Amino acid sequence: MSLIGKNISYQIGNKHILEGIDIEIKPGELHVLIGRNGAGKSTLFHILCGDTKPQSGTVYCNDIEINAFSKTELAKTRAVLTQDTQINFPIPSEQIIALGRYPHATDKNKNKEIVESCLKMTSSTILKHQHYPTLSGGEKQKVNFGRILAQVWETPPRYLFLDEPVSAQDIPNQYQTLNICRHMANKGYAIFLILHDLNLTSQYADRVTLLDKGKLIQSGTAEEVLTTKNLEIAFGIKTKILKTNEINFIIPEIIGGPI
Repeated sequence: MSLIGKNISYQIGNKHILEGIDIEIKPGELHVLIGRNGAGKSTLFHILCGDTKPQSGTVYCNDIEINAFSKTELAKTRAVLTQDTQINFPIPSEQIIALGRYPHATDKNKNKEIVESCLKMTSSTILKHQHYPTLSGGEKQKVNFGRILAQVWETPPRYLFLDEPVSAQDIPNQYQTLNICRHMANKGYAIFLILHDLNLTSQYADRVTLLDKGKLIQSGTAEEVLTTKNLEIAFGIKTKILKTNEINFIIPEIIGGPI
């Protein structure tokens, strides 16, 4: 059981966005996709979760082509957190999370129980009656994370796709979100997320996939992928790796540029 992309390619006009990407997302793993802006991360993300069709190559979910799933069955199998969810009418946060239960046939009491669990897990109970448009950016991310947790609350393996899930959050909430991801992976869910923070990636990822200009540089453990050579190729910066007993810290040698 896994989600596999084989020979994934995509282009717009003459511009190649992705070229021949092979990738596997496994239940029980926290898998982080990294690369600089324009590397093709978001395009690959949307192809793997079934929202975009590749121009060549195939995505398989649990040995079935992803485009063979009905919308309802796909929604039961995987949930997607995008960078920005636009909701401009006054709906309470708990109802946003309850939207995650829409594909399922569970009864009202069961859905309420799951919503309460997701509010508690994301430390959003205090926000349950607050209207979504009034929330801060970080609070909106927490509530939407609760929504996709509610969507895949059933027995794993199931797949969670998160595109920059901590981009608007302060440091404590970043760690809380990633700790939840770690917990869900340990329970047997497949977690696939895009991060820009290389040190958070190093701390949490079971597997890292590094893209550069639409091409796969390497996929493997954080220690295998986050090397000074790979980071210079992908990001154009020199780095130092500070090794400790439990984690490697990545330190850019030069930060900033002309002012």
